[in-house]
Amino acid sequence: MLAEHLVHRDLTATTLQHGGVTIRGWIRRPTGTAVSDTDSAPVLFVHGFGDSATGPRQLFVQAADALADVGRTSYAFDRLGHGVSDGSFTAITLRDEVDQVVTMAEHVAGQHGGRVHLAGHSLGAVESAIAAARLPQLVTTLTLWSPAGVVVDDITVRDEIQGQPLATVRDRGWFDFGGMRLGRAFIDDVRDGLDVYAEADGYPGPVHVLHGTADTIVPVEYGERYGRLLPDATFTAVNDADHAWSSLPWRDLVIARLLALVSEPRP
Repeated sequence: MLAEHLVHRDLTATTLQHGGVTIRGWIRRPTGTAVSDTDSAPVLFVHGFGDSATGPRQLFVQAADALADVGRTSYAFDRLGHGVSDGSFTAITLRDEVDQVVTMAEHVAGQHGGRVHLAGHSLGAVESAIAAARLPQLVTTLTLWSPAGVVVDDITVRDEIQGQPLATVRDRGWFDFGGMRLGRAFIDDVRDGLDVYAEADGYPGPVHVLHGTADTIVPVEYGERYGRLLPDATFTAVNDADHAWSSLPWRDLVIARLLALVSEPRP
């Protein structure tokens, strides 16, 4: 009976260098194709804060499987200090993570004819939007799932991260994020005049923003703001959906929207 449930994926491990340390990830491609296949732009998935390259509850894996079924290649990486990549979660900053996403996008696009689709979740969506604004010539489309634009207000106005007060950072120099030690550098970086919306402004390509109305991590209005900001954006509020898209109908919806966006003919 076990053999009936085995799933074999055509996965290849891959690495990048950033600041002298190693970012690790995976490539999911249609069976029988080469990693350097340039017939179509691949999708680069960008994970959220404290997450990994599989996405929340394997969302990126599910989406990559669906993309492979229609002939599309996908990439995903653990950012530094996450998953199995080098670095320490204690030392991360948002601006450096954007630089990492830029490095990833440039590398992936370089392997596939100079173009890439970006799809990010939560803080990864915020960082993807900023990276896309820096690389409009490379980023064909942008998909933002539950974009965590709330990060600036949480830290600079509410003095918290996901409802937990930041007083501990001042007292002991680190923040306990679900069992991972987050250092002062991340908070200081956000407080240093960071405007995630201003830095994303100007990306001209097609954008799909999807946000659940029952998201308790990032209120839906933060996703809606991306829909108003970006000139070719479509915003969809999904009734009752949570931050991680934790039901099959919601996942079917967001994956179908991604497939439709990346499949549209582009010049």
